[in-house]
Amino acid sequence: PPMSPPPEPTVRRELFGGAVSCDFPTRWIDVSDFRPVPDNQEVWTDADRDESVIFEILERVEVGPSDADGAAVWFFDDLATINDASVASGLSAVETTRHLTAHELPSINGVFACASLCVGTSQISKGNDGVDKRNAVRVAMANVRLPEFGTDLLVTLNRAITIAKGSSVDAPRAGDGDDEVGAGDLILRVLQSLRIEDWGLFG
Repeated sequence: PPMSPPPEPTVRRELFGGAVSCDFPTRWIDVSDFRPVPDNQEVWTDADRDESVIFEILERVEVGPSDADGAAVWFFDDLATINDASVASGLSAVETTRHLTAHELPSINGVFACASLCVGTSQISKGNDGVDKRNAVRVAMANVRLPEFGTDLLVTLNRAITIAKGSSVDAPRAGDGDDEVGAGDLILRVLQSLRIEDWGLFG
């Protein structure tokens, strides 16, 4: 059987001014170095693969997400809808959804109420590209619920699977990573190393 590829090199990164730290693939670079990013987000990207990861600190969403089902699936559809690709429209589809255990989030020390992971695909057009130039994107979204801080933490990995002909995306290696490490596996690796250094970040 083919050998699984060695784990890719990672580096410890500080997020939100050092309030959060985690291990990232070294190939991801900080988007805020070249464009503004909202204060409640950290966005890192590998442009060669059209892959990005977004950490987002949200005020807790009270109505909508179900902890019984795993709230990540609600956030997945919310994001898809913002991207004009709602699950109801057929332009996005949920592949898997499940709860995450304290064992999978060892560095958050069991402080969270509930955590879940949703992996799916969305057909998304970039910027000013028309609807016929929708790219297939694998989306892995993890949600960690921190009700005692009134916070939802979202970690979203977007990875291009196929780039539409004529799309403005210039990603010579798009789709490369999809076989190496599934998007869900990669986001789990990041989450396993995710450490809250300063809980004051959540107010």
